[in-house]
Amino acid sequence: MSSGSDKHQKAKIFFETGNDAALKGNFDYAIQMYQEACKLHPDNLMYRQALRGVVRRKFGGDPKKVGMMSGPKNQSIRMKARSAKGKGNFDEALALCEQAFVNNPWDIGAARDAAEAAEGAGYLVVAAWLVESVLPMANDVDFFRFAGHIYEINEDWPKAINCWERVKKINQYDEDASRQINALSAKATIKRSGLGEAINKQPEGGSGPEKHQPDLEELKQEKLPPEVRLKREIQEHPDRVTSWLALADIFRSRSQLEEAQKLLAEGLKANPRDPNLTEVLAEVQMARLDRAITQYKQQSLERPHDTAIKGKLAQIVEKRNEYELMEAQRKAQLHPEDFQIQFNLGMVLQKLGKNKEAIGAFQMASSGPSLRVKALYQTGLCFEADGLLKLAERKYQDALKALEEGDVENLKAIHYQLGRVAEAQGNGSVAEEHYNEVAAIDFSYKDVAERLRNLS
Repeated sequence: MSSGSDKHQKAKIFFETGNDAALKGNFDYAIQMYQEACKLHPDNLMYRQALRGVVRRKFGGDPKKVGMMSGPKNQSIRMKARSAKGKGNFDEALALCEQAFVNNPWDIGAARDAAEAAEGAGYLVVAAWLVESVLPMANDVDFFRFAGHIYEINEDWPKAINCWERVKKINQYDEDASRQINALSAKATIKRSGLGEAINKQPEGGSGPEKHQPDLEELKQEKLPPEVRLKREIQEHPDRVTSWLALADIFRSRSQLEEAQKLLAEGLKANPRDPNLTEVLAEVQMARLDRAITQYKQQSLERPHDTAIKGKLAQIVEKRNEYELMEAQRKAQLHPEDFQIQFNLGMVLQKLGKNKEAIGAFQMASSGPSLRVKALYQTGLCFEADGLLKLAERKYQDALKALEEGDVENLKAIHYQLGRVAEAQGNGSVAEEHYNEVAAIDFSYKDVAERLRNLS
């Protein structure tokens, strides 16, 4: 097995090779080399920054040039990353997230998954950078909460406070945000004054005026191991939701999903219907089901004729789908004005074959300017799946009209589907026109070459 120094030396060679490729404009090869460097030296921030930089250069530094299919592609990759993270394979999860960033280097969800993996591996500086790399695009309360946590464990109090201020700006009645801001401000003051070091030097018996003792006792609580401190906080302040969530995160980082589930269920008893506890509990339940699905799939491969295993696997998959749909619907009801949440609901419904319901969600999402093309395209796919070809054609045409100049990936996808719809309706010449539009850009796209040959 290679030693750490050998791996780091190989990583350096990959990195330098990537630099040469990037300078020559060979972005694909540069990305490949940087990815290899990151796998060998996952906590090296410079390698990861170079990788993200060259991927974004490939898109011209413009998030609008990300193709509409990046969402479904990344959804699959992120599920694998979460599975790896749930098993404690944090480096593997980070490598998977970097694959997702090749499809969309501004993917906020992938950035959170990657930051969670980095935190689990102890790469706290990397975790903070992963959060910061997408922070300008974020507008979600939960992401700002998570970002505040990452900055807090890095003891970057000003940035942590800023994240919680963003939470409060979105939801001015969020009492937890106010408490966090006050607590972080106190920590920042302690850090600046050097009082933290003074606490460690304080004699057992204490000295000085009696009035200072309660403050020192409170500050000493910060020096306890996180798990012990959080359990004490929960016991003393069961209404403090952040303590439940933080302790659950510790269990999750150790792959102790059963413990996390029990803890969050207790948290919900103490704080009924809290949206954050509800969401994280659903994530943990789905992670446990994902783990079971992986195990039964492996057993099914080992014993392919065992119908009992196949039946159990089908039951767990169905249960997993139920949880995912229930959580997507809950979020959509809670945030009906959030176009991204509506789009995510549509994707879940579409995956489960509930095309009629999915169409409604996509139609709501299409009101969001940044999601319009994607939502129209997915609506067309739903109509096409249900055999409503004229309606599908209309939605694809609407998506084509909404395309921005230079959006090549979405242009190919839409023309391809328009060709499929025209072909299904017996309009061979129209289908050929659309396929030719695709072939002119990318002759290897899907089966477009074969379809053109058949039409000829």
